[in-house]
Amino acid sequence: MVRTARVGLLLTGAVALLSATALSTTAWAEAPPAPTLDCALGYAGLHASMHALPGANAGKRGDFDVVSVSVPETWIIEVAFTAPGTPAHPAVMMRTQRKQVTGVWTSQSKGCGYGDPAQFEAAMADMKAGDTALTNASRDAVEQKKQDQSPLGTPQ
Repeated sequence: MVRTARVGLLLTGAVALLSATALSTTAWAEAPPAPTLDCALGYAGLHASMHALPGANAGKRGDFDVVSVSVPETWIIEVAFTAPGTPAHPAVMMRTQRKQVTGVWTSQSKGCGYGDPAQFEAAMADMKAGDTALTNASRDAVEQKKQDQSPLGTPQ
């Protein structure tokens, strides 16, 4: 009888977990896809199209004109446009962060370079290094949260 009660409790928990997973998966399926870069539009065309995205937030960050758009808990994009006189100008670089089912936010960058190819490659290498750092930091935060919530986590 005790064994049957435990199995029933485990099944109830499994059904609740599957239901919650199905609900979150459904929410993900309904989110619009993250915008992408179409380098064929050129610097001015990308500048105009990114600023015209629904929910776009524009601002300055250092020497960059930055546009950000997000679907909370699904994806975030930041598009940086180089300013005249800066290395790699004219160039457009986009970082896309996507929340995985594990809770980890992964980062991936791509860009369009219309000026000095060597300067653009250097800028993209910096972006890619930032992607790795952001993804690793998110992964570490998720793992730490799991340890903090688990009764089997490391004692503090």
